Amino acid sequence: MSEPIPAFEIKFTGDAGEEVRSLDGSIKKQLKQVFKKKPSVDTNGYGTPLRSALVNYSKHEFAGHCMIYRIYEGRRLVVVCAVGPRKQGDAQDIYKQLVKVVESGRLAQQMRVVLEGIFKLEEIKPKKK
Repeated sequence: MSEPIPAFEIKFTGDAGEEVRSLDGSIKKQLKQVFKKKPSVDTNGYGTPLRSALVNYSKHEFAGHCMIYRIYEGRRLVVVCAVGPRKQGDAQDIYKQLVKVVESGRLAQQMRVVLEGIFKLEEIKPKKK
């Protein structure tokens, strides 16, 4: 059986990229499977929208971990903002950690870097006729 063709490009913020690199190999493998089947293929009906300081972001839980991301439908882009263990009520909980990053302005800066990179690539690519 062939794998689904990605309809959405997946990008990571700097922090999310570091978080993924620090994951155990088995968790990385499961995350890779999530990407093959879920947000890169079809964002509709996928994930759970978040609220409060994380409005406009969604989550997907897998293997005791959680991935938090933002979808840019018009750009066919999913930006992963955080990946980490889901420890409800714990100070290390991924949601609590990301809210601190949002409130500090760091997430906005990292999202800007990702999006500026996309725009620069679009300027460089020749237009299709």
